Amino acid sequence: MMSSLANALLFVALVAASTIVAVMYRKLKRLDAYHAEYKVIFDQTAQALSSAQAAVQGFSQESRDTLVALGAKVEEAKILIGELDVRTAAQS
Repeated sequence: MMSSLANALLFVALVAASTIVAVMYRKLKRLDAYHAEYKVIFDQTAQALSSAQAAVQGFSQESRDTLVALGAKVEEAKILIGELDVRTAAQS
């Protein structure tokens, strides 16, 4: 009788341990799926940041080019204003 009571107790402990292992296995599978989703999201974020960085660099280069062109036009305008001043002074 004592043996069957011990066997019953061990059987209950085995069932409980098996249940806990099965639950943990499901949770680990779910965690693995979440990890895969997070990896995809982080990869997409990295690509988006790389694209943003390229856009900022392109904008920076375009800004420099615009400033150089604007500086050249300002210099042309100064020369033309000087010529106009000379012609205006000559006519007066």
